[in-house]
Amino acid sequence: MRVSARKRLAFFTKILFCLGAWAALSMSQSQAQPKPGADSPALTVPVLVSDFELYSPPPRQMRNTRPPATAEKPKPGPPQVYQDTDQPSDQARRLVDFFTMTLMRTLQNKGLQVIHASGRNAAAGAQLRGVFAEPDPQNRIRRAILGAGSPSARFFLYVGVFNVAREGQPLYRLADEQPAGSDYGPIITLNNYIPLAKYELDKNPTEEEVQKICSQIAASLVTLLEANPDAFSH
Repeated sequence: MRVSARKRLAFFTKILFCLGAWAALSMSQSQAQPKPGADSPALTVPVLVSDFELYSPPPRQMRNTRPPATAEKPKPGPPQVYQDTDQPSDQARRLVDFFTMTLMRTLQNKGLQVIHASGRNAAAGAQLRGVFAEPDPQNRIRRAILGAGSPSARFFLYVGVFNVAREGQPLYRLADEQPAGSDYGPIITLNNYIPLAKYELDKNPTEEEVQKICSQIAASLVTLLEANPDAFSH
């Protein structure tokens, strides 16, 4: 039996009406639901961000590992945190400051209560502390000294989460025996009794690389706080 054009039009009109009603209902239900994580207990924990540790040698001890600066053209590609022609002390300060600023902004975007750890701090909460390091030829972990002459092209960044109420927990300790006359920093032993994560990055990272690592740090912290919200309240 053949169906008239008018009946076919009525049929498809009904289908479109039903689809439109379903879409409107789905949209209204999704808007009524709270944003994911909006009531998460992690958002009630104050988070202190400390400047990560990165050292540079005094000018008299700095190794001249690059030719004198001339009219050097900017490197093509994504913007970097500092310039190769900067003094190591300026490079270290800029990298530390950029990490602090980027990490705090990333945590705030997740809805966390963020404080820069300086001066008088909160009595309770979670604190993020980090140290830049690198391996030596014997695969020992050394605290990084930017500009000391190490041939390593990349950093290890170790970031630990601490309970503010429990003072005195170290991120690392200096090894008892330290070799003399080295292009590396001192040998360190990391504290494996705290939540600790390792990241790897270029010694002159791009801003995009720093943002990526800060996003990973923030995601790991939120997961930790959601699983243990009461662990940082006292």
